[in-house]
Amino acid sequence: MKTVISGYYGFDNIGDEAVLKCLVEGLKERGLTDITVLSNKPDETNKKYQVKAVNRNSFKKIYKALKQADALLSGGGSLIQDKTSSKSLWYYLGIMLIGKFLRKKVYVIGQGIGPVDKKFNRWLTAKILNKIDGIAVRDELSKEYLKQLNVRKHIVVAADLVLNFPCSDDKKVFDKVREKEGIDLNSSEYVLICTREWENSELSRVELARAADLIAQDYGYKIVFLPFYHEDIEESDRVATYMKTPYEILTGEYEIEEILNIIKGSSLLIGVRLHSLIFAFISLVPFVGISYDPKVEGFLKSVGESSAGDINSFTAENILKKVNSILQQKEEYINNMSKRLDELKERAKKNFDILFEHNKFEV
Repeated sequence: MKTVISGYYGFDNIGDEAVLKCLVEGLKERGLTDITVLSNKPDETNKKYQVKAVNRNSFKKIYKALKQADALLSGGGSLIQDKTSSKSLWYYLGIMLIGKFLRKKVYVIGQGIGPVDKKFNRWLTAKILNKIDGIAVRDELSKEYLKQLNVRKHIVVAADLVLNFPCSDDKKVFDKVREKEGIDLNSSEYVLICTREWENSELSRVELARAADLIAQDYGYKIVFLPFYHEDIEESDRVATYMKTPYEILTGEYEIEEILNIIKGSSLLIGVRLHSLIFAFISLVPFVGISYDPKVEGFLKSVGESSAGDINSFTAENILKKVNSILQQKEEYINNMSKRLDELKERAKKNFDILFEHNKFEV
């Protein structure tokens, strides 16, 4: 079985690259080794994941790759939405349409769905998704959203592919961070903040900074900003300018495994970026989520949590209330997380099961 993977790959986004690694490894574990990824940086993707890769912006190369393939996998991440732009949605739906035109098997796997707000986009999404061969989403909210869009196909509720990312301790990573950043994460317990820009909300920056100050003052934690994407460095700096207590911003480029070790060594994570919360979860590190998108609420609900509020309206007190509740029962909290993680790891495997339910592919 020759597979083509379509997603937001080759843009140096830590979360999406983690999705791709888990997707590629999951396919290879099941004997599917002939993999082509549509990437913004095909040479880099080829070297990093040991797969074929073609330029995602070249229609000619995409068409050729799909023509030679048996199946197209669209996912994971949040591809079916028009909040970013309609063009982004049309791109991913267009790839699926080409796959069906070429009579290939087409699957959506590991995706969070929505929002799709524009009337034409909602119609187009339902039209195309009703033609594909299988859909596996990462949470119940995504399944319900597809039903609202009038997608009538059977929808499997799996889980985020990154939940099965291998997570191990490597103390050497702190030496590397200290060397790169000039700070020592071993010198005191630290809290990570993983933020992102959203609609230029100055109020959210003020409240996040105030929450960081209160946590530092009440618990004595060092505050460390961990950017997941290069644009997050500037946003971290904007938030930090409102702080009164000392802080650090990690500005080096790190591999996914290094990011995971930085998170694993922390006492708590406050995250806006979805995959910062997922990384904390698989590392069994307590976390507080701030919701900027339905996908954040979807993940939090799937692990039995709720957000500290919407990014446009949360307060520092909202965050502190969540932090106090978690730290007062930290051991019980982590035990519950561990049980839920085991359940979701098994559910995440359903993303791959749909490829074999009705097919006898050669591997």
